[in-house]
Amino acid sequence: MNTPTRSTCSKVASAAAVCVLIGMLVGSSTTLLAQLPGGSLIVNITSPDAGSTVTGTITVSASVTALGSATVAGVQFKLDGANLGAEDSSAPYTVPWNTVTASNASHTLVAVARDALGFQFASDPVTVTVFNDKTPPKVAVR
Repeated sequence: MNTPTRSTCSKVASAAAVCVLIGMLVGSSTTLLAQLPGGSLIVNITSPDAGSTVTGTITVSASVTALGSATVAGVQFKLDGANLGAEDSSAPYTVPWNTVTASNASHTLVAVARDALGFQFASDPVTVTVFNDKTPPKVAVR
């Protein structure tokens, strides 16, 4: 069973509680993109920009907007599905990323905000290209 998405939740009437129930049936890691009773979180990666080329150590950052009575407990950044650093529990939500540890290729970043009840809300993915010149310099000996 898949985690509910915006389109799934919008198709099951206006009862966001149905999406909560579906999410609970999926398992303990519930990612919901619909507004829950009591509130939800809207997550956006603010840096780096989608489509950009990154090199060296950069800061990955996200903004979180709370709707209703939801509160942000933390934001976990993900790089190609794996955790990138530790969860950040206070705004501004950031994590340093040493891109030298990644291959020279396209990579996908996602920010996942967790509310005080443990529900998770993911940003849209941002794809960036890593390019670190790993060619050793040529040295002329005279």
